[in-house]
Amino acid sequence: MNPTNISIFLIVYIPLFLATRIGLFLMFRKAGVKHAWLAFVPVLCNWPWIQLVGRPKTWMIWSLIPAANVIIWFSLVIDLLESFGKFKFVEQVVGVLFPFYSYIQIGLDSKTPFLGASRTPEFRKKYLSAPKKMQREWADALFFAFVVAYIIRTFQLEPYKIPTSSMEDSMLVGDFLFVSKMNYGPRFPITPIAFPLVHQDIFGAKAYSDLIHLPYMRLPGFQNIKRNDPVVFNVPWDQLDPTVRAPDKMQNYVKRCVGVPGDTLSIVNGKLYINGQLGYQPPKQLHRYFIKFKPNSTIPTPETLTKEYDIYDYVFIDNRTVAISVCLEDLEALNRDFKVDYVKQDLSPSKGNHFAPDYLDFNAIVSVKSGQKLSDDDLRKLGVIYSQPLSSNLENLLVMMDEKMIEPSQYASVIKVDSIKRKTQLLSKSTNAFPDEMQIHPWNKDNFGPIYLPRRGESVKIDANNFYLYYRAIVNYEGNENFELRGSTPYLNGEAIESYTFKMDYYWMMGDNRDNSLDSRFWGYVPENHIVGKPLFVFFSIQYKHADNPKPGTDGNEYVKVRWNRLFKAIK
Repeated sequence: MNPTNISIFLIVYIPLFLATRIGLFLMFRKAGVKHAWLAFVPVLCNWPWIQLVGRPKTWMIWSLIPAANVIIWFSLVIDLLESFGKFKFVEQVVGVLFPFYSYIQIGLDSKTPFLGASRTPEFRKKYLSAPKKMQREWADALFFAFVVAYIIRTFQLEPYKIPTSSMEDSMLVGDFLFVSKMNYGPRFPITPIAFPLVHQDIFGAKAYSDLIHLPYMRLPGFQNIKRNDPVVFNVPWDQLDPTVRAPDKMQNYVKRCVGVPGDTLSIVNGKLYINGQLGYQPPKQLHRYFIKFKPNSTIPTPETLTKEYDIYDYVFIDNRTVAISVCLEDLEALNRDFKVDYVKQDLSPSKGNHFAPDYLDFNAIVSVKSGQKLSDDDLRKLGVIYSQPLSSNLENLLVMMDEKMIEPSQYASVIKVDSIKRKTQLLSKSTNAFPDEMQIHPWNKDNFGPIYLPRRGESVKIDANNFYLYYRAIVNYEGNENFELRGSTPYLNGEAIESYTFKMDYYWMMGDNRDNSLDSRFWGYVPENHIVGKPLFVFFSIQYKHADNPKPGTDGNEYVKVRWNRLFKAIK
């Protein structure tokens, strides 16, 4: 990704960097380092530094490895301070946190001599022979852990656990990932005052302070986000948590970036199209199916689905029917291992949503001829997955059925049927599709768009047709106070406009489990200042099963086993 607000960063960073390097040069020179000028060269300065304090030369190799280099840096700073007689805890804290002051002060102070290489046995015996008090040992350990963890987690690597099935089968519930902050460029904390190693809350209270809010700043990365990259980001609009938070303190999500700035995206009958071409389909992309098993046959239990098939996203509708999200490979396995009566993919209507009087969706009303009753064979011919009677004589049924059989030419073969009428509703029973203006954009998860993804610096025409598509980006993400539609004319901060120039790039994120993923289809664009990093590989993975009697305060899952075959598996 492109560096952002880099000028602000440089204005602050360059003076502090120069002050730190000048101080290090003065300390090197005082200690008699032959090539003291190396203090001004990042990374290479570690070579004389390591020799000066008496650390093994192999530390130079470790100083080149991400995460390890932070530990090396912290240790070298403490060693250097001790070499100049700075043994007190406060002196070392100041040296680590404010080197631009501490180094110069030590380098210029004639009363602070160089005592020798602090890691040699002779030095330890002469100056540090007395054992540390327990309080000091704890203080040193906590300070080391907090500083190192904060730097690594903020600028290099962060562990992340997959909590839901929205990215299956690419990432499984129970996978633990390492997320690289360096690939797309480290983002500086927007709320820098925070409790270390905690993202949002601790003990029911915010784990950070809103006292200081820094502007969005990002350093250069190794690469830009490419279409179809898996990406970890802060969700821009959290329906589950309405608390107003800074972008870096919003909930972390992981999805696949299916659209990049400049793309035009649409979804037709569950298929993704990018710039008019069929979009990328992950090899094991999940879709939601209704599976009805044959009467008096064995059906899979919840334990079987989780332990044997590693399937977590399912709901049993009745004793023969399950709504389940699976890839084609797992669907074929279930067809092979169990007696399946018939299968229907769960697709939304072309506009709006299925009719949902309660927790179940229905797509039609079947009216039966007077005095008639549909048999199991009739229901099978119609492709009825489940039904709910609307009258005591069962002559009117609310059903979820095969869409093709709703047409008169198709259901005519079932002579007991009088008529079948499609049943839909405009609003969703839970979350409407973005931009939540169903009268204008009656979209859903399977039929959506087209929608354009703005690029930074690009002027996009704004009119009554796309006003609501860009409203959230212009007001919430780009910080404009007022954006409104007067008649058919858009007004920004009181002035009529015909176009708007976007300040950031915008991306479109979707889960590989397309029918059970809370993603951009429901909260829209992801602005660049919400991008966290790129998931690299699985470093640990635990298989769970749904607990029969979950304990209060738990997520309802029980440990089954370690998935050894997923360890160090690259994320694609």
